[in-house]
Amino acid sequence: MAEKVSVFPSKSFFVSTLTRDIELKDAILDLLDNCVDGILRHGQKHLPKNAQKPYDGYWAKIDISPTVFVIEDNCGGISKNIAENSAFRLGRVDVERDKDLPTVGMYGIGMKRAIFKMGRKARICSRHEEDSYCVEISPEWLSQDENWELPLNPATDTLKTDGTRIEVSDLYENISRQLDSKDFIDELHRDIANFFAIILDKGFKVFLDTKEIQPADFRLLFSDDFSSTPQIQPYAYQAEISGVSVKIVVGFYRELASVTEIEKEVEEEQELPTRKSDNAGWTVICNDRVILYRDKSRLTGWGVRDVPKYHTQFIAIAGVVIFTSNESLKLPLSTTKRNLDTSSEIYGNVLNRMMDGLKEFTSFTNHWKGREEETAESFKKMKLAEPSEIVKSIPKWSSLRGSQAKEEKFVPLLPKPSKEKTKRRISFYRSASQITKLSEFFFDDTDVSPSEVGEKCFDEALKKARGKK
Repeated sequence: MAEKVSVFPSKSFFVSTLTRDIELKDAILDLLDNCVDGILRHGQKHLPKNAQKPYDGYWAKIDISPTVFVIEDNCGGISKNIAENSAFRLGRVDVERDKDLPTVGMYGIGMKRAIFKMGRKARICSRHEEDSYCVEISPEWLSQDENWELPLNPATDTLKTDGTRIEVSDLYENISRQLDSKDFIDELHRDIANFFAIILDKGFKVFLDTKEIQPADFRLLFSDDFSSTPQIQPYAYQAEISGVSVKIVVGFYRELASVTEIEKEVEEEQELPTRKSDNAGWTVICNDRVILYRDKSRLTGWGVRDVPKYHTQFIAIAGVVIFTSNESLKLPLSTTKRNLDTSSEIYGNVLNRMMDGLKEFTSFTNHWKGREEETAESFKKMKLAEPSEIVKSIPKWSSLRGSQAKEEKFVPLLPKPSKEKTKRRISFYRSASQITKLSEFFFDDTDVSPSEVGEKCFDEALKKARGKK
C-alpha cells in the first residue's frame, strides 16, 4: 500500500494570499453584496414579481470602532443546511445554486475574505426560518493547519428577524487604524452611496454608524417629446448577448459648461477634493451593483481611437452601462466586484457602442464651443430621468445590420450651430500678476476669473472705440 503525503494548505499562507489584493473598503462592500444576494434569495418567496421597489423593507446596519466591526441585516439569513455544506467553505461548491437569480456571488469567498482581512476573531450568527445558530472563528483555529472545521452552535442571542450578524474583533493594527479614521469613514460612506446607488434607490437601506446613506444620482437629461428634430436627446443601445442583457444610455446630465466655468475648473483641479467634473464620465452597473463609477479613462473609451481624451470641456457628458444576467460568471466584473474584467469578450463588444455614443456628445460639445449659451434654451426643455426610464421612453429603435445578437440603438439627431458666426472667441495668455492687477482695478477684488477680467477689458476698450465715456 502506497504511503501518503500531506497536501493540507497552510492557513496563514492561504489567508494572507486571499486577502492581499483587496482593500478594506472593498471587503466591507463585499459583505453588503452578500446582504443583497440574500434579499434576492429571500425575495423569491416573499416579494411580488416585477416589484418596483424589490429591496423595500430590507436593511443593513454597519457599526465601526477601532476594536470591533459589526454588520447586521434582515436579508433572510443563511439556512443551517447551507451553513453546514457551503457558506463557510473557502470557495463556491454549488455553482448552480443561484442560477435563476441576478446575484454577483461568483466564487464563494466574499464573507470569509472580509473577515480574514479585518481580524483574528469573528462570530457569525444567522436566523433563517426555523434555523438559528452561531459560528465562531478564533485565533487558535486560524493557527491550526489540520483543523478546517468550525463549530456551529445554537444561537444564545437569537436575532429578531431572519438575517445575519457578523462581528469581527481582535482587529489587525492597520485595520484598527483605518476604522478609527474619519477620512476612511467618509470614503466608505461615499463608496456605499455610489456603488449601491441603484439598490438604495430600489428600497434597500444602509446605515453607517446609525446614519442612513442616500444614493448617488445617475439621471440624465432627456425630453419625452421625440416628435421634433433636430433636438438634444441621449444616445441609447440595448441588446441580448449570450444570456446577458445590455443597456447603454449616454448624453448630458447638465447644460454645457461656459468658457469661464471651464477655466475655473482647471484652476481648482489640484485644490478641491470634489469638483463638478466628478459627475461626468461612465458608470458601469452589473446586476444592480455599480462596479465602475464616473470613469473618464481609456477603460471606458476616453482617448481611444477617434474619441478624445476627457477634458473639463466635456464636464456635462455622462453615461451609464447596465449589464444584467442570472449567470454572474458572464458579467464583466473582477473578483473584487468593484472593477471591470477587461478581458471580457462581451465588454469588448459593448465598449464599441459606448464609444459610438460618446462621440456624438464630444462632437456636439466641440461644435458649440464658444457658443454654449445658444444651447441654453434647448436644455431648459429637458428633464432629468433614470436611464431605464429613458430606454422605455424611446419610441423607435434601429436594428443593427449584420449582428447575430439582438441589438438596437437610438442615435439622436443633434442640432448644429449655423455656419454664420456672429461671435468669435478671443483667447490669449498674460501673467497672473497682471491679471490680478486688472482684477483689483476693475472689481476691487483680486479673485475674479481671468475670463471675467478679459471681458471687462474688452468692454471698456469697445466703449472707447465707440466714442463713449
